Amino acid sequence: MTVENQGNFQVGTTEIRRVAMITNPAAGKGEAVHAAQKARQRFSELGIDVVSLQGASAESSLQLAEAAVVDERIDALVVAGGDGLINLALQAQAHTDMPLGIIPAGTGNDHAREYNIPTGDPVRAAEIIADGFWTTTDLGLITEYETNEASEPSGSRWFGTISCAGFDSLVTDRSNALTWPKGKSRYSVAIFAEVLNWKATPTRIVLDHEIELNDPIILCSIGNTRTYGGGMKICPRANHHDGLLDLTIMEDIGRLQALPRFSHILKGTLTPGDGISMYRAKHVRIEMPKMNCYADGDLMATLPIELEAVPGAGRYLVPRP
Repeated sequence: MTVENQGNFQVGTTEIRRVAMITNPAAGKGEAVHAAQKARQRFSELGIDVVSLQGASAESSLQLAEAAVVDERIDALVVAGGDGLINLALQAQAHTDMPLGIIPAGTGNDHAREYNIPTGDPVRAAEIIADGFWTTTDLGLITEYETNEASEPSGSRWFGTISCAGFDSLVTDRSNALTWPKGKSRYSVAIFAEVLNWKATPTRIVLDHEIELNDPIILCSIGNTRTYGGGMKICPRANHHDGLLDLTIMEDIGRLQALPRFSHILKGTLTPGDGISMYRAKHVRIEMPKMNCYADGDLMATLPIELEAVPGAGRYLVPRP
């Protein structure tokens, strides 16, 4: 292994001879299975052994990933799937010396976008992993609390991209609860329903234990990286090497006033002003009544929560610069 310091982060190379590949057959409407097969074939052509990991549940998959991370015969943990499965792998791999490789095969693939790993090309993604070039990166750490700041934490989870609470999480809650329609239409119905129910939520946010915000808001996104939902730049200024989290807050504005803001999110041109506030902090506490927090597309915790940027906690196999 070779290692080089780049100021706030490290880069290096690792010889890749054997990988442990974890797959979610349901990711990307079954695309993960085909992507894993193509990646496995390319690994074989490059002389790399593949140990397949597929648990019967998220818990068993995590246990398999944890075992792989401490197995000295394994050179990299590889995820063939989407952001949710990457999040699961991070719970095992974060803060270790084992690099994480990505075969993008999910719906959003925002981790892959952030690190310039091609989506829709599992062969090329496998070649990037085989090359063995890695970078350390910041990760976010979410800690859940039962009630107030004096209460004991009830658990912590790593995340790699965006954490959100407010309108986004309400839409996801509603989408998960719907039994009809199926597929993407269900999410569209959930969005429409929440737009009809549009209202701000009383919120308390504390930045770096000093700055306190007490205002009703529509949504709050906390980014280690820039995009969520398949490329939407909700935190366009986020930098996964700066040791900080980027906050984008939509203030208490009406539906019609919010529409142009969502357009800017889609275009990647969102800036502060006109109902949008942006902050940077290493540590964030956020409180909303009866609100869930999602990160990397999955349910993480129920508020109140504290979030922290942890420099160097991630290690990804990426294309050479």
